[in-house]
Amino acid sequence: MRELRFFADEIAKRFGHPLRRIPLSAGFSCPNRDSRGKGGCLFCAENGSRAGHLREGMSLAEQVRSGIALAERLYEAKPPWIAYFQAFTATNAPAEKIRALLEETSRLAEFPVVVLATRPDCLPDPVLDLLEEWNRKVELWVELGVQTAQDRTLRLIRRGHDFACAADAVKRLHERGIRTAAHLILGLPGETREDMMDTADKIAALPFSAVKMHHLLVLKGTELAKMNCPGLNEYEYALLLRDFLQRLPEGTLLMRLSSDAPESTILAPKWWMNKSQFLELFRSLWAASGTENGAKYLPFRTGDGSYTLYHPAYRQYFHSVSGAKTESEKKYLEPLKIREQFRAGKNLRILEIGFGLGFNAGEICRAAEEEAGGQVVVTSLESDPNVLQAARTLPDHHAPEMIRDLAEKGVFAAPFARVSVITGDARKTLPGLSDVFDFIFLDGFSPDSNPELWTLDLILRMKEKLRPGGAVVCYSSAYPVAGAFLRAGFDLRITEPFGRKRFGLAAFLPPADTVLAPFPEKERAITLRSTAGTPYRDPELNASRAEIRRMREEEVRRLRASGVPKWFRSAGT
Repeated sequence: MRELRFFADEIAKRFGHPLRRIPLSAGFSCPNRDSRGKGGCLFCAENGSRAGHLREGMSLAEQVRSGIALAERLYEAKPPWIAYFQAFTATNAPAEKIRALLEETSRLAEFPVVVLATRPDCLPDPVLDLLEEWNRKVELWVELGVQTAQDRTLRLIRRGHDFACAADAVKRLHERGIRTAAHLILGLPGETREDMMDTADKIAALPFSAVKMHHLLVLKGTELAKMNCPGLNEYEYALLLRDFLQRLPEGTLLMRLSSDAPESTILAPKWWMNKSQFLELFRSLWAASGTENGAKYLPFRTGDGSYTLYHPAYRQYFHSVSGAKTESEKKYLEPLKIREQFRAGKNLRILEIGFGLGFNAGEICRAAEEEAGGQVVVTSLESDPNVLQAARTLPDHHAPEMIRDLAEKGVFAAPFARVSVITGDARKTLPGLSDVFDFIFLDGFSPDSNPELWTLDLILRMKEKLRPGGAVVCYSSAYPVAGAFLRAGFDLRITEPFGRKRFGLAAFLPPADTVLAPFPEKERAITLRSTAGTPYRDPELNASRAEIRRMREEEVRRLRASGVPKWFRSAGT
């Protein structure tokens, strides 16, 4: 497949406007569950993927009225509609009962397209005869729950059928002229990339007209929730999805590209992106297919319109997807009142650990030039020499001249600002700096994936590079980081949350001249009176990430053995 063709677009072309799906439940349950409705596939929720607006016991007429009212209110949609029997197994009943269902549906609203979601082992010949007949009256689609072509995975997730059953079902549907979509899940437990690509090849060899793609969601209350299954993040899934779809025949329609469930029900993976943001990322990835390094650094538009990139090695974005540019302002400049200090004519020296894509340095320079008062010298430490060139690929970078000069000359100079970047491991470059700084922006990737930048030992070196009253500021509030700052003797304050639920940290050399709120006493107790706040250690500043993590794990085990609790709770909690 070279061109993305979406089912919704094809339907809209034929009818002159988009047709909204009205999710419905046939009420037929699932043959893979017991008489009480328990059991079934590991990933399946108790409600069988019933739409959120459908309540237990609703008649079909009530479902149709409720679904149409919702579509009209949310999307200003108009008829005709698509009847989508999504919940459980829409053909798990005698043919005449299914006939009655379809006939009633046709009387309740204008449904020229009908989609039946079902299992490959629930299509006996009498049901196929009925579907063939009904396909002459409406555009009928069968959404076939294939999930994967790997039989060992099908056994693991308790599907109750093998892939041969799915292959036979689609062939029998195709012989009767019935359009079929394969419902597929990427990231199932134990599956490798090779397994998923093998599934793609086997699907491509069968007469499917469309696919409905999902990333595995671990939902509360499912059997899958009992397994250690972290799932795929957005970028990992997008790469697998791209490679999967490229193996399918040209013209295969796409019914869906990602999973969807109420956020409160999702245990893993916890995506930062919403569906529209993921679709934009995927389209960019698809467009970059075949280009040099096309998948290494892909631009992604964040919530404030600025762009960030994903770093495959750390499996994280450089910035909050809520807003790359805004994060620099809210997490670094505003808490330290950088603009106000420039306005008052104060000169500043700022050290940045983690230049990244240059947003922090760019915002500092912008503030200095706009206030035209105090001057600033920014020194940035960056381990990855490729990020400057990557930053040049960002659409609408807010500091393009700075990025260009740093990439070409190694320094950027303006009337009120000067920036230089030193590449290499910050643990080696920091001790060699002769300057002292007013502020340090600690902006590495998250402590669990980039622990070498968050150790007590490196924070002590940062402390040596600060002027009296200076501060280290970071977006993270992880307990090991707070524990390192407190044990290093800083006056710890908190900054307003942005793009995440918890606050950031600002660690001042006492006495702190700031209006920022103190680190809460409850948080202090958790940090210092339980193993949660055990800091990462790297005494020689040369340990690997794995060694740093291992040393912390060993220290936590030692503390637990000596009676230190895993988590501190006061008497009143």
